[in-house]
Amino acid sequence: MHDSHIHLARNPLRDNWKRDTQDFINMNGKKILTQGSDVEDFNDTFQVAHKINQKFGDIVDIALGIHPTIFQENFCKDNCDNIFNGSKKLLTRFVEIFEQEKDKLSAVGETGLDYFEMYNTKVDGELIETLKQVQKESFRVHIKLAKENNLPLSIHARELPDKTDCINDVLELVAKNGKGLVNGSFHSYTGELSLVSDILDLGFCIGFNAIITYPNGENVREILKKVPNDRILFETDGPFLAVQSIRKDKKALIRYGRSAQIKEIIEIAAEIKNMPAQKLEDISDENYERVFG
Repeated sequence: MHDSHIHLARNPLRDNWKRDTQDFINMNGKKILTQGSDVEDFNDTFQVAHKINQKFGDIVDIALGIHPTIFQENFCKDNCDNIFNGSKKLLTRFVEIFEQEKDKLSAVGETGLDYFEMYNTKVDGELIETLKQVQKESFRVHIKLAKENNLPLSIHARELPDKTDCINDVLELVAKNGKGLVNGSFHSYTGELSLVSDILDLGFCIGFNAIITYPNGENVREILKKVPNDRILFETDGPFLAVQSIRKDKKALIRYGRSAQIKEIIEIAAEIKNMPAQKLEDISDENYERVFG
């Protein structure tokens, strides 16, 4: 059992790493891929991974990247006059840290494009185009690092329902800049079912999380049905996206997404795929080792 996408540097995960990791191991947990998403959390990411690996053995793998929403969050609070300079400095710093720490990394990410936030927060049209340019340049940098260092990508691609411009831009950038030499996972893909084949054609896996347990997760359940077993990864995206059994249980003491919940995600996925849960767990374990091992 593997968790291919989580944020261990974020609380409450960071403060409860002993309990959460032990619970994961007790459920036959093997590996956790934690994602750095901003230079501000890289130190915490390394520190919590080191503590877990010291106590439990080599269980945590690390990915570093700049999440695409960081540019809007960091440089558009008051005005966006310095977004290009600010993003350039941030990417330069990221590359410096990456080069220093790359021997410790199992993947590049979380990276990609996010058009959901800019549309959802009603950013004006001119600024939207600026943010898209900045996000695309960041993604190009990440793809280049992945290709040069033979590391997989952990890709974020999110947009408004019934839109396809974000995922199409992601696919185009991966194809043009990766040139068939990069692979990895499209984490928590919730986009159009019709584009799943394009993701698979590029050689990528798709990461499924607790959304498949939600009443409104029918679209993602349909995506899971379409994805071949050898391209399926499981993830929590913790501390976000707790499984439905936790969300609806008002008495639950642990209410955040954590790696131990992979078990429930696999059980629901096995029902959807009409196969034994243990068989699907074994297959997804092999997939993780092939992509991130």
